[in-house]
Amino acid sequence: MFWKIEALTAKRTEITQSIEGSLEDVKNQAAVYDLEILDIRPDYWALIKNFFEGLNLPATVLTLFFNDFADMQKSGLSIKESIAILNETNSNTALKEALRKITNFINDGRSLEESFENTKVFPKVVSVTLSAAEKTGNIPELLELLAQYFKFKHENKKKMARSMIYPGVVLCMLTGLSIFISMTLVPQMRAFLPPSTQNLSAIILIGYSDFIKEYWWVVILFLGLLMYLIKYLWGTHREKLMETVFNVPLLGNLMKNMELSHIFLNLYVYQKSGVNIIETISNIHQANKTYITDKLILIRERIFKGTSLGDAFKQDKFFPSFVCQNLAKGQISGNLAPYFERIYKYYDIKSKESIAVMLAMVEPLLMVMTASFLLMIVCAFILPVYSNMNHIGERT
Repeated sequence: MFWKIEALTAKRTEITQSIEGSLEDVKNQAAVYDLEILDIRPDYWALIKNFFEGLNLPATVLTLFFNDFADMQKSGLSIKESIAILNETNSNTALKEALRKITNFINDGRSLEESFENTKVFPKVVSVTLSAAEKTGNIPELLELLAQYFKFKHENKKKMARSMIYPGVVLCMLTGLSIFISMTLVPQMRAFLPPSTQNLSAIILIGYSDFIKEYWWVVILFLGLLMYLIKYLWGTHREKLMETVFNVPLLGNLMKNMELSHIFLNLYVYQKSGVNIIETISNIHQANKTYITDKLILIRERIFKGTSLGDAFKQDKFFPSFVCQNLAKGQISGNLAPYFERIYKYYDIKSKESIAVMLAMVEPLLMVMTASFLLMIVCAFILPVYSNMNHIGERT
């Protein structure tokens, strides 16, 4: 639930903001930050906006925001001036609300890290990086690093979408077309087809048509059971399920390359910000619990026991030798960030190559499927009907 509160800060400044949580949680948060609550009531509008917009800001919005933020810092503007200008020039309502809260937090004397974290719309990597930026004073460079990070995430999503949209659309159209033809065209053409001339193509299409008309509910039930099975396997045998997915030709290789690229980008950003490897792994796992981040937790445990970083990764056969060798060199050099950067860029290139290979193979396959379906219709109905018409013409 969201609650709208009007309160006085420790400096007797009146603020109005929306906070998520139970009523007791909101009151506790107000007490922690020394806020004197004047009024508190349910904020249904914030609840509706959260339902449609979600908590996290899109990667494209964050990329532009941190690029502009970095440019303003380079030009000599203060943090408060930069945020005020960005609030005026931005059209994204969720970001504008977040910037308004940040301004209030900064006016109340809170750090940049705490101000961004308390908005609850920025990922954990943002607050950690900004904490390092405040400590080192190198704010523009680390803001540019965040812009690079979110740009990469956006491009990754676009790559995955490009690799899946075309095959998915064609497959859905073929499925829809086959169902439409089976429900409308096949029954009509079946009436003109003498039983003696039925060939294999006609038997398959007529059988498919009868099945769709009589047992359509079986298809829906099967899809429902399949979704339930995947959900069950994900909850109880996630590791084996993901191992199976990663072993799928083409698609599994693509997913593995993209996941490795994303994970090592996160490691690079945290290391560039000066966060130690133990805290880095904890933050990455906390932000996104996946098959690979679970493996990072096991690696963290090995490091706790005194294993070197390269050897800790090497003990897990999921990570290629390229990764282990680079991490071993990085640990010897005492500067892991460049090696994390090298790894994530390497797998970014590999993922692009995987997409190109997959599309090069999938597109002709889909064309063959389309041509085969049309050929079956021609062989099943059009040729026999045409042949019968010729026989009739010859007799007359």
